[in-house]
Amino acid sequence: MDMKGKLSNVSFGGNWSEDLFTSDQLYSVLDFLDLAATECADREVRGKDMEAALSYVEEHIEKGTMLTTALRQALAQPEAWMRRDSALRIVAQIRKMVGG
Repeated sequence: MDMKGKLSNVSFGGNWSEDLFTSDQLYSVLDFLDLAATECADREVRGKDMEAALSYVEEHIEKGTMLTTALRQALAQPEAWMRRDSALRIVAQIRKMVGG
């Protein structure tokens, strides 16, 4: 559903617009992490964008600091297959924490 469709189904009042924005941000970060974990065996995914995504996870997800520490360690693994498998497992745990 596009944003117009989402907004047409919302009753006014409260902080519904902030919730939609936060939800969209969260799922964008999760999609970014999924892609990075999938591709980390073939290319370097660490950098400014990854750090921004990890900061978001730390601030908005329960146990975010623990999970981002684990993901940073996974992405530093020297073996490509180990790096990808560990990163995919941790990103799945992050998704599970948010019910996604």
